[in-house]
Amino acid sequence: MQLWIVGVGAALAEFWWVAPAAAGAGAVGFVGVRRGRTTRARRLGLTAAQHELQQARSDAVSARAAARVAQAELARVEAERAVGRAHPDDVRTARRALETAQRAKAAATATIRVARARVGAERAAVPARGTDPKHLPLARLMAAHDAIAARWMEYETDAARRLAFPALSDVRVPATAEFLRLEGIAREHRPASATATLTPEQFSTYRAAVDDTGRAFAAAEQEAWRLAGHRPDDAPADQSTAARWTIVATEAIARSVDGISRAAEGAASALDAYRSRRDGRDRDQHRP
Repeated sequence: MQLWIVGVGAALAEFWWVAPAAAGAGAVGFVGVRRGRTTRARRLGLTAAQHELQQARSDAVSARAAARVAQAELARVEAERAVGRAHPDDVRTARRALETAQRAKAAATATIRVARARVGAERAAVPARGTDPKHLPLARLMAAHDAIAARWMEYETDAARRLAFPALSDVRVPATAEFLRLEGIAREHRPASATATLTPEQFSTYRAAVDDTGRAFAAAEQEAWRLAGHRPDDAPADQSTAARWTIVATEAIARSVDGISRAAEGAASALDAYRSRRDGRDRDQHRP
């Protein structure tokens, strides 16, 4: 029994460092994972932009290959036509296919330029360590999405603007319907919170949906102003011009009220005239 106790004591003396080392390794591992998550969150916009650039390059390779194939197909059809084995319609079809392929190639090249510019912008905008979470890429993107929705809700909840610009509440207006459709898509891709874990592909998809929604709202807003009798360019681009659009809305309502008043006065005059004619006929009928 004494030998057993002595053996256990010797073992503990030999390996006393195992438990603290394991605990320390676990703590270091937790800190490393947390730091890794923070780094990914800070660089999410840049990583997504780099992914988009890679995809754009891949698409450009495919577009260039398709253009070469279309060029070769046109040459083949023209040769067949020269010996009478192809119809003129075949040549026209091949030319249209080549033109389509060349446009796709040009678009793919332009997309690469845009993707490169976005990579540069995102690299410059990577937040420093310790940045407030509300300034991280996903939080900024969600805030931009909320800002678009807030601008539209002002037309919905402000009685003056709703009366002055009814087109922004009317789904029969194509521009408004398109905005609401794209906003719904953006909502589908919106994460549950600004601290959610997204892959670069998911972030890119959500960012593209928000960008599309913003452009659609600008178009719908300009169309609403045009239908209200104003120049589309007068539509406010941001909240700093809220006072100006409130004045315009008030003027529009004033014009509407003035029109209603004139219509009411006209109806009253017509009713008075009708009554006068009717009273005249009644007097004529009762004369002896």
